[in-house]
Amino acid sequence: MGPNLFESSEGFSVEVLGRTGILYKEGARTMLVDSEVLASASPAGIALWKKSIRNWHPPHEEEQIDEAKRDTTIENIRSAIRFGGEDIEVIG
Repeated sequence: MGPNLFESSEGFSVEVLGRTGILYKEGARTMLVDSEVLASASPAGIALWKKSIRNWHPPHEEEQIDEAKRDTTIENIRSAIRFGGEDIEVIG
């Protein structure tokens, strides 16, 4: 696994927190996304659990995350991880 912090000019950042967890930031909002760094034999470097994209951290926890926002978040994470030379596998 290469660098663990990816900052986009599109206003979001993705930080891989050790072997489990991704900190996703968009503007002033942050959320923790469940993930796992996979064995090097896998074509994807990180498994990401879609169902863990549920809510922003306070003070933005009241903001709803719908399916479209979940998909956008996954694509942002995917583009950041691909920029680092890896890919993600999305699980349920």
